[in-house]
Amino acid sequence: MDNKKRQEDRSKVAVVETTEQRSSAGKGQEQRKIEVVHQSHPKTSGGVLVGAAAAVESTLESAKQVISKK
Repeated sequence: MDNKKRQEDRSKVAVVETTEQRSSAGKGQEQRKIEVVHQSHPKTSGGVLVGAAAAVESTLESAKQVISKK
C-alpha cells in the first residue's frame, strides 16, 4: 500500500492517498486509488478523549474488582 500524506495550508486537515482493495463472491479483487481526509476538531481532540479514557479506565478497574471477588 502506497501512502502519501500532504498537509493542507494552515488548516488542521491531512489528506492521505492510499489504495482501497475490495473483493466479493463471484468477482475478482478490485483496487482503486482513494484519498482519506483527516480533520482535526480542536474542541473535541483533547478534553473529550481524556475524559473518555478516564471513564474506560474506571470501568475496567471496577470489572477487575468484581472478577477478583468471585
